[in-house]
Amino acid sequence: MESVCLPIHAHTRLVAVLGYPVGHSLSPQMQNAAIAAAGLPGQYMAFSVPPGGLADALHGLAALGAVGANITIPHKVAAVKLMDRVSCDAAGLGAVNTVCFTGDAIVGHNTDVAGFAAAAQSDGFELCGAPAVVYGAGGAARAVAFSMLDYAMDVTVVNRTWERADEMVAQVLDGAGMTHGVTAARAGSQEEREAVHQAAIIVNATSAGMTPHEDTMPPVPLDCLREGTVVMDLVYRPRETRLLAAARAAGCDTIDGVSMLVHQGAASFRLWFGLEPDTGLMQEAVEAALAGES
Repeated sequence: MESVCLPIHAHTRLVAVLGYPVGHSLSPQMQNAAIAAAGLPGQYMAFSVPPGGLADALHGLAALGAVGANITIPHKVAAVKLMDRVSCDAAGLGAVNTVCFTGDAIVGHNTDVAGFAAAAQSDGFELCGAPAVVYGAGGAARAVAFSMLDYAMDVTVVNRTWERADEMVAQVLDGAGMTHGVTAARAGSQEEREAVHQAAIIVNATSAGMTPHEDTMPPVPLDCLREGTVVMDLVYRPRETRLLAAARAAGCDTIDGVSMLVHQGAASFRLWFGLEPDTGLMQEAVEAALAGES
């Protein structure tokens, strides 16, 4: 896909992603494609912000009149305390991934919640009431489980360290103001095997299988997979991970990580500009960037 950039001038508004490291981010290609297609006077840039520098970076962007920012690893949790206000999703998760500079206020949101649901639904999956298994206990896993509760899904969380999975379950339920709907299972347990066999959707929210560790994969018992189960991997480098390849061979439907990247980015775009972005174009920009890397 040919990149289109609008001229930069005195009216150009800044949007950014703040992380450490941040050189791997594909958000600039994706968001700049959407900004150009909408004819907006904006430019999206990536800034490397080491731990301890987030407050200065946010206040600097606010002082410069920036529209907003994405917050990525390792700043999502720390960002919450630096906000003047936070959305319900961000407060419930205890993590911010999108910031809007509104007047004199810095407002935090979390679009990973909406991003997961939109990604799954865009591939035709019906979320409501479906049994699910989520692998991982970090911020991405928390957002996925939190989103699933909005659709009355029965969620089992599996992590290599059971204590972290159990802690995440408590955090998600507390953040959602609920007492049930999410449980933890030990990796390798009979509970995990039964949950995987009964699941309508299985989501890998760990970094297992991500470049440069393509030979790794989450501890999913592949012999428990059923034909027609949806297996979603939030990893998008490579697009087809070992888990997705194994799931496809078992007759499962698969969703790669590009979809959630695009849809959480689209949710951020709506917050910043109040416009509907061209998600197809955003996906093309990500795919082109990934193709260029390979």
